[in-house]
Amino acid sequence: MGRVGLGVAVGCAVVTCAIAAGLVRRRARSWLRWGRAVAVVEGFEEGCATPVGRLRQVVDAMAVEMYAGLASDGGSKLKMLLTFVETLPDG
Repeated sequence: MGRVGLGVAVGCAVVTCAIAAGLVRRRARSWLRWGRAVAVVEGFEEGCATPVGRLRQVVDAMAVEMYAGLASDGGSKLKMLLTFVETLPDG
């Protein structure tokens, strides 16, 4: 009975190690895929980043165009309509 019990114990240990190795391999693949996805997102983020100075230039240019469009008809490529709001909605 001793040898049979030892054989069963060793067999169970081998099966347990095989299952654990499979789970670890699956987790490692999952982490590898996650790492690739993070790298792609970071690359996309860097490629789409716009410096703050450039954004301020765009805002200033839009403000100038809006004021020019309101100041005179045809004064800007940006079409603006003069509207006067006399009262605000109450309901």
